[in-house]
Amino acid sequence: MLKRWIGLGLVIMALAASPVGRAFAELQTRGAVSMRVHYVEIVCRNVEEQCAALAAVHGVAFGAPTADLGLARVAEAADGLLIGVRAPLAEHETPIVRTYYEVADIAQAVAEAEAAGAVIAYPPTRQGDTGTWAIYFLGDIQIGLWQR
Repeated sequence: MLKRWIGLGLVIMALAASPVGRAFAELQTRGAVSMRVHYVEIVCRNVEEQCAALAAVHGVAFGAPTADLGLARVAEAADGLLIGVRAPLAEHETPIVRTYYEVADIAQAVAEAEAAGAVIAYPPTRQGDTGTWAIYFLGDIQIGLWQR
């Protein structure tokens, strides 16, 4: 388990140190880019184990399973970030950590992702009272979009 977290940390550090990561950080510093992570979705085989580790490490408390979010147990961080942990919903769904970025206009964001070469895996979908979400794939990476 610890090896997985260390590996994820190394990947994040490598991305941040890459030319693209440095350019993105520069744009954010100048205020040219505005991105807010709304929801981090963790799909795993052992929900209780992941929730317990996240609660211990980050001091968050997970609620009961939420039907609108695939029975994810959700915690809210101090800054409003939502973290959902759920089991795979289908046999073919593999464990993943997927980040959903908040957008003002999800239809426009999906169209722009598609124009940039992304494949839309899930088109904008209203999810109860939680908002509207979409998922796109670009290469091997899955990105979520969320409109409140």
